[in-house]
Amino acid sequence: MSVPRLLFSHHLRACGIRHAFTTRIGGYSRGPYASLNLGRGVEDDPRAVARNRALVLTTLGLEGAHEVEAAQVHGAVVAVVGRAEAGRLIDGADGLVTADPGTVLAMHAADCVPLLLADPRRRVVAAVHAGWRGTAAGVSLEAVTVMADRYECRGG
Repeated sequence: MSVPRLLFSHHLRACGIRHAFTTRIGGYSRGPYASLNLGRGVEDDPRAVARNRALVLTTLGLEGAHEVEAAQVHGAVVAVVGRAEAGRLIDGADGLVTADPGTVLAMHAADCVPLLLADPRRRVVAAVHAGWRGTAAGVSLEAVTVMADRYECRGG
C-alpha cells in the first residue's frame, strides 16, 4: 500500500470546503487493478476497494462520514442527498447535491469531466459527472438550479 495522491482546488480549500479529486496512485488493489481503485463495478477484490475508499476518507480526516455515490448514466438527473442515503448508489443520477457536512459525494470520471460546485456561504456542495451526453442534456445547469431552488444559493 502506498499513500494516495489527492488533488485539491486551492479556491475551495480557502473557502473551507473539504474535497479531493483522486488519482490512481496509492491504494491496496493488486494485479490489473494495482492502484487506488475506487470502482465497485469492476472485478477488483471488494475488500481492496473498501480499504481504498476508507483510505481516502481517512487521509481527508473524514472517518465515519456518510458516503453517497451516483450511478452515473450520462444523463441530467441531479439528486439531493444526505445521511439517509449513506452507503447508497443513487440510480439514474449524474449529479449529487448536499448541505450535510457529514455526507461525502462520490463520483467517478474517466474521459468525462468531474465538476465540484460549492456555495461556501450556504455550505452546499454538488458533485457532477459531465460527459458529453449529460452536458448536452444540461446536467451542470440542473445542479445549479437544484442548489438555487432548494438552498437559495446565488452566484457571486
